[in-house]
Amino acid sequence: MNTQEYISSGIIESYVLGLANPEEVIECERMCAEHAEVLAAREAFEVQLETHLFRQRAIPPRELKSRIFSRIGMEEVELEQQILQKKPVLVPRVGFPRFVAAASVILMLGSVLLNLYLLSQYKHSIALYKELVESQAQLANSNQYLNAKLKLYETALNEMKDPRMEIVKMPAIPTGPSASSLATVYWDTSSRAVWLLVNQLPKPATGKQYQLWAMVDGKPVDAGIFDVNEGISFVKLKTIPRAQAFAITLEKQGGSETPDMDAMYVMGKVTG
Repeated sequence: MNTQEYISSGIIESYVLGLANPEEVIECERMCAEHAEVLAAREAFEVQLETHLFRQRAIPPRELKSRIFSRIGMEEVELEQQILQKKPVLVPRVGFPRFVAAASVILMLGSVLLNLYLLSQYKHSIALYKELVESQAQLANSNQYLNAKLKLYETALNEMKDPRMEIVKMPAIPTGPSASSLATVYWDTSSRAVWLLVNQLPKPATGKQYQLWAMVDGKPVDAGIFDVNEGISFVKLKTIPRAQAFAITLEKQGGSETPDMDAMYVMGKVTG
């Protein structure tokens, strides 16, 4: 096969994911060494995979820290300006009792101002504390989602490495809507479970959803609907007892009972 056919065969993706057999590993490394376009395709897939995992990480709000310090810093500056702008109070020499009374009034006013300032700081601290609690809750939810997704990936990869797994590569239909589409079915010949690796499919329009079909004795059997997310994604679909081929069509939201043959994107035959 030529280099373009080799790139579209799905061997590069299997090599990067660690699913290729020893012969495919040797062949892929040789092709990368001899053909710059094959090496570029492998590196592009690696970057795409890394970008997907990078996007899944949990990041705290960028403006939270600056907003906290900005608000506290502004209050300190305003307080200093107010203190510097205060004019000294001249106390006339009218005797010790009046001096003590005036000093008491000044101390009382200072205490009131200090209490008001501390109350304002306390309210701001409570508001900032609530923001931090909400941010931590968002981070915890993001981490739980990421851990669950990584666990699903780990389970899928372990199952895909099983020697009983039938790999069905589904290239784009020559007359289909997208010539760059590519997907791979991993079919467990023991449990009959079906995993789908979405290598590349266009993002569907609103109200549309992709649907996997198993061709059984010339008739299409629904194998499940799935969504296309950013990056590389594994999807576990319905159990299929037997099939001669798999295909993907774009259907209405929720799937259809029969496939729209004019909206078929990829198809691959079962070789095992």
